[in-house]
Amino acid sequence: MEIYFKNLSPEESTVEKLLEDLRILREDTEELFRASGGKLAEKSREKILTAMERVKVACEDIQGKATAGARITDQAVREYPYSALGIAFGFGIIIGILTRRK
Repeated sequence: MEIYFKNLSPEESTVEKLLEDLRILREDTEELFRASGGKLAEKSREKILTAMERVKVACEDIQGKATAGARITDQAVREYPYSALGIAFGFGIIIGILTRRK
């Protein structure tokens, strides 16, 4: 087995990395099932593999929604750059006021 938590920096915590880790987890789980020599019930094995597949599909769905949201945001910022700048400035002022309150 390999360890993937050497450095938890933001550039390593991408959705692609998560999907790769899930693929490796699935392979390791199947290896565990083979090593157990059939001691695990087939129903348990299928239940675990089904749950892993649902997680993988959910991750791919999240990735698709995040990509679509980023595209829409990029398009809106390119169409209305001054409005976007004003909104960001306003939020910055509000957050600054809220964090300086005692």
